Amino acid sequence: MDELPQIEVSGAPEGRPIELELSVTDAAGHEWRSRGADAARLFWDMEFASEDVAPTTFVAPSTALDYHLLARSGGATAESALTRSWSGPGVQRSELSGEGFAGALFTPAGGEGRGVLLVPGSTGLSAMEPMAALLASHGYLALVAAYMQEPGLPPAMNEIPVEVVGAALEQLEAVAGPSAVVGASVGTQGLLSALALGSAAATRAVAIAPSSVVWQALPDNGRPPQTAAWSHGGEPLPWLAMHGERILPEMVKHSLLERLSRHPRPHALHMMPAYAPSLRITDKVEKAAIEVEKIGCPLLVLSGEDDQMWPATRMAEMIAQRRKGAGVDSGDRYLAFPGAGHFLRPPITPTTVPWNDALVSGGGPEASARAQADGWSAILAFLGSG
Repeated sequence: MDELPQIEVSGAPEGRPIELELSVTDAAGHEWRSRGADAARLFWDMEFASEDVAPTTFVAPSTALDYHLLARSGGATAESALTRSWSGPGVQRSELSGEGFAGALFTPAGGEGRGVLLVPGSTGLSAMEPMAALLASHGYLALVAAYMQEPGLPPAMNEIPVEVVGAALEQLEAVAGPSAVVGASVGTQGLLSALALGSAAATRAVAIAPSSVVWQALPDNGRPPQTAAWSHGGEPLPWLAMHGERILPEMVKHSLLERLSRHPRPHALHMMPAYAPSLRITDKVEKAAIEVEKIGCPLLVLSGEDDQMWPATRMAEMIAQRRKGAGVDSGDRYLAFPGAGHFLRPPITPTTVPWNDALVSGGGPEASARAQADGWSAILAFLGSG
């Protein structure tokens, strides 16, 4: 999936333009279509085409997708099927769970490789499985470890023990040896805290749309609990409060428009107003800050400058300042992508709908597509250099 297909059309009428049409059904059963003459653009500039549901971001499987490709020139047409895979030849998926986590392990052909632990955000296990499958296709043993929203696990991010990260990493290292870690969104709070507090140790760490602080717990239903999202040693970590009341107007707006609309509408929320104001309260920010200067491995930090979930680029800068101030930033790399949003996933998939069922990502289609391609290349290079 991270290699752009080469499309060749032969036998077309001479001197006539060729138009390509591409269609696919994603893992959620939603239809996507695109049309044009630019083969590269076809794969990320696809429009949401399911009419019975509200548009939502592209949902990738961890296996493969079957595309239909049509070429038209004058009155002549030709068509072809195209299968694009996340799991390369020989990649195997198995269950691997432990204390406090439910995991999916992707093993490369041959059964051996360097380990990478993936810690997901609020979208959970399935959203990071495609990335794990791609990493396995590149020769890594990749374990996605979910810490909530799975059977037997907490329903929401409320005092999740950072020790869970260490437990998952320990299981992975039993088969892969010293391993790297990749965290996304709200999962970066637990990942970076675990590394800083000594509950886990990694060879390299990647933080995608990161947090520099531990935030308030997220609600299962109703108001956010007055405690931390993550805990350590059985106690909640110092945390920074959200301003949940600032998203109430958007919730009311969604409710009103839903009553008036004849068609399904998205209910995703811009969470930035709930998070950004808190970063201006200096003393409380310092209290809740993750001591990233205590992390003993190089960091790669990726963020989109148009992130509408939370101020990821600002928090990436705060991580960099702490690391540089302590003189431990050798080998670190920070990439902020102009015009890109919160969802920075493997490349060459549609970026035209920048929200899921709950959250608005932000970012424009072309800028997000470019960020996902450049970000993925950076991740592979960073992991490969360790």
